[in-house]
Amino acid sequence: MTEKRIAIANLAQSEIKGRNFVTFDVAMNGHVIATVDAPLMSGRILWTHAAFHGFSDFNPGEKVLLEAEVDRALSPPATVGQTSSWRHH
Repeated sequence: MTEKRIAIANLAQSEIKGRNFVTFDVAMNGHVIATVDAPLMSGRILWTHAAFHGFSDFNPGEKVLLEAEVDRALSPPATVGQTSSWRHH
């Protein structure tokens, strides 16, 4: 059985009237299968209010993976001080 590989691409975040939204493409095995437009609340995707263009039948596990990818992409890059506790004496 071939493992499904899910990834996000073309992520954009916007703010409208104080509310945050994300738009991103979902790729599976290298092919874009959907575009998702969804509101964010406290950093979480509100899947019940998401608009799907293309494939929309993501299972709960896939939604968790997609949300983690979006969170990782939206997080600012770590600085040297945050990534290492090593100190030069």
